[in-house]
Amino acid sequence: MAARAVVSATGTWERPFWPRRPGMADFTGRQLHTVGYSTPADFTGQHVVVVGGGNSAAQVLAEVSTVATTTWVTARTPRFLPDDVDGRVLFATARARIEALEQGREHAGVGGLGDIVMAASVKDARARGVLEARAMFAALDSSGVVWADGTRQDCDAVIWCTGFRPALQHLRPLGLRTHDGRIPVGGPSGTAALAEPRLHLVGYGDWTGPASATLAGVGPSARATAAALTDR
Repeated sequence: MAARAVVSATGTWERPFWPRRPGMADFTGRQLHTVGYSTPADFTGQHVVVVGGGNSAAQVLAEVSTVATTTWVTARTPRFLPDDVDGRVLFATARARIEALEQGREHAGVGGLGDIVMAASVKDARARGVLEARAMFAALDSSGVVWADGTRQDCDAVIWCTGFRPALQHLRPLGLRTHDGRIPVGGPSGTAALAEPRLHLVGYGDWTGPASATLAGVGPSARATAAALTDR
């Protein structure tokens, strides 16, 4: 099929990110990413290591810890939003960030408040003393995880709540990606690939438009892309 322009809008939620740790292939228990998590009942009576410092990790930990013993592992100290921060505050903060970025100003957005929303299940986990995080382990062995100082924890499963990366594999043959995994964009729309202006990328984050990976932020870059294609 031939086309005068292509818009790539495959998003950032189809390519789970798995950090690499020595011994991952040796671990005989179960390893799964957030996308493979279904119900805490799958882990009843087990010991589960939950990896990640964001909302997904905190909420998975909160659920699994009701039926299993758990160890929470994060790359840095978890940051919790105040208990009274609700959806209205989050939306207003997100909109303020989008407006700031459009005007060329820095704005930390929701991340400036913290990372983890204190949903009811997370508050319950806090009350049960579950929200105690350990530093990231250095490796896995056949039966658990091992820290740099040699301490270890046997476990039955590791749940990797470690986010996603832009789904750009379909563009690999074009050879446009730089060392950071992104494709430089610009032009009037801000979404045209600099090395191939017939290709536009919409919805992958700030590098393709302010907050463009969110429903609140994708509109302006989508409209700019449509206008550029119409003009073309």
